[in-house]
Formats: sequence, C-alpha cells, structure tokens
Amino acid sequence: MTDLYDAAVALVVAGLSIGFTMLWLRHLSRLHRQRMDQLLALREALHDDLLGTLVLHQRTLAKLGLISMDWRGNWYGSPVFTRMGPPIPAIVHGAAATDARGQRRFDDRVLCQSFQFDDISLDFRIGLKGLRGERHLFAVQAAEVLFAMIQGALAARQLALVAASSQRAKVGVFLQHDMRNLAQWVQLVAEDFGSAENDTELLARAKRLRKNAALATNRAERMSQALLNPAWQASASAPLEVHEAPGLESLDLAEHVLQAAELHQVVVELRGAARVDWDSHALMAVLDNVLGNVSSLSRERMLPASCRIVIEQEAKNTLVCVETRQLRLEIPLEKLFEPWSSSGSVNKGLGMYQARKQAQAAGGELFAEPLGDGIRVVLSIPCKKS
Repeated sequence: MTDLYDAAVALVVAGLSIGFTMLWLRHLSRLHRQRMDQLLALREALHDDLLGTLVLHQRTLAKLGLISMDWRGNWYGSPVFTRMGPPIPAIVHGAAATDARGQRRFDDRVLCQSFQFDDISLDFRIGLKGLRGERHLFAVQAAEVLFAMIQGALAARQLALVAASSQRAKVGVFLQHDMRNLAQWVQLVAEDFGSAENDTELLARAKRLRKNAALATNRAERMSQALLNPAWQASASAPLEVHEAPGLESLDLAEHVLQAAELHQVVVELRGAARVDWDSHALMAVLDNVLGNVSSLSRERMLPASCRIVIEQEAKNTLVCVETRQLRLEIPLEKLFEPWSSSGSVNKGLGMYQARKQAQAAGGELFAEPLGDGIRVVLSIPCKKS
C-alpha cells in the first residue's frame, strides 16, 4: 500500500508540474504573440525610415528578446554604424554571417544577416546573451521575422525608387523639349527688343510679345507642374523626341558655375578655374540641384542666397566644392543623397539623388561633408576619360 501511495503522490506531483508548465508556456506564447503583433505593426514604418524606426522602437525589440543589436555598412553612399543595447563582442562583425555551405549561421548568442542592394550594404547582428529555453527560441523566431521585414522593406524601397525614377525620366523627356522651346523663345524676344531703335518699333515688339505670352505662360505652367510633381503626366501635345546620349565636351567650369548661379539668383564667391572634358548634362544637373537648393532654402529661411565655390585640382580629379557654411542642414548628412529625403517645403527629395547618379554615370562622384553649421558639397570630375 505504501508503494502505491508513493506512486500516486509522484503521479499527482508530475501531473501538477506538467499542468503548471503548460500554463506557463501558454502564458509565454500569448505574451510573445502580442509582442510579435507589435513587431509586425512596424512594417509600414520600416518602409518609410528603416534605420530610424529600429532605433525608435528599441524597447519593443528588447521585449522580444533582441537585447542587443548593431549594424554597419553603407547607406546611399554614406557610412553608417549604430549600436543599441550592450555591445556584442562574441564575433567579429559580419564574420559569422554564413557557414561553409553559404547558409546563415545562428549560434547561441549572436544572429547575423547581411543585406545588399544597389546603394545599400548593411550587416546586422543581434545579441541574445543570457536567453535559454523557450525564451531563446522565441527570440530567434522574432529575429527571423525582423530580418524578413528588413529585407522586404529594402526591396520595396528599391522597387519604388525604380518606378519613381522611370516616371521622372519620362517626364524629363517632355521637360527637355519644353525647356528648349521656352529658352529659344526667350532668346528670340531678347534679340527682338534689343534690335529696336525707336519707340514705334518697341511698341510693335510689345504687341508681338503680348500675342505670344499665353503660349509661353502655358509652357511655364506645364514645366512647373512637372518639376513639383514627379507623378504628373505631360499632355499628348508635347512631342516625344529621342536623343542620343551626349558625349564629352570641353567645359569651362567657372563659366558654367556663374551661369547656374545667375539662373538661380545665388551670389557666389568663386575661387579657382579649370577646363575639363566632361558631360555637360551631368554638370548642369549637379549645379542646378545644388544651387537650386541653396536658393530655395535661403529664401524659405529669409536669408541671403549666397555660397562659396572653390574649383581646385586634386590628384587626377578636378573638384568643384560648394560651401554653405551658414546654411544649416535640417536633415542628417547621411540622408542628403537618400531618395525622398528633403529639408525643403516643395522639394520631393529626388534631385540630389539623381544628381549623384548622373555624376556617377559620367565617371564622376558627388559627396558631402560637414562645414561649420552647413555643409560642403563636392563634385569630383575625372581629368581623363576612363
């Protein structure tokens, strides 16, 4: 009887232990599911601002067991490194991202994943120090989901960028046509008025100008709509013309800088001069975007539109440095060339990205560095055709 009593007690204790364990696991699973719902709710925010969202929701990630996290790499041409939580000293950053078969490696303490896109290269590490049992399993699952969300956010950003760039390129064809026609019209009007010798001829030319003003106004309005709204579609009345890609031209950098400054009404302190063989369209894109930003931001902030431009030689490159020491940049420097990042009220944030892309396509480079309260934007032009 004693043996049977002892056995019954042991069975009851075992049953209670199993029951409490099941209840505890049920509680943990419900809690984990709630926190996973919070993680999944971040998908849209990750698409808009990936790195900023991770920092902002550090506490949510820590509750899921992702105690430590760091990443480093290149974000649209700018080096980045961020660490959240305690440091992760277990392995050299990125060294254990894959095993011998090329598969991702997850050990007991560190989970690694790398992401590679055209303008983005990031290595992530997540530390799970001190987690054991089911908590460790839940944390690994959360990390897997987070990595998948990051991959999806980066892929969606890349696809959206391709679509936006394609649309902007289509609109750009119409813009080039309209801008050429409008420039020709302005030149004709200027020559017409300049050749007038008396008041009678001036009156006749004024009447002619009034007659053509409606057409010029219509073209200017269509150009403004396209510049301020990348999704705007030009009307079918604008002919689509295909031009061959421009070749290298002999360019006087000082002359082009002064012309662009006059166009955007920016007072320039110019130092240095040089002549280079380069793509005039790429140079125009860079100068228009950089000086256009100086002009618009200065006027928005009620400041004089001015900057200092230095043209100098460095090794095998010619540098055009636009310095805005007093014009404070209101976005992080690493976001200057990021698509859709802008500190202006009307700029859609693709201009500086496209300017950098055009400079790179022509064999040059466009980058920025801090300078006082403002920045120095540097265009590097190769001296010889590569």
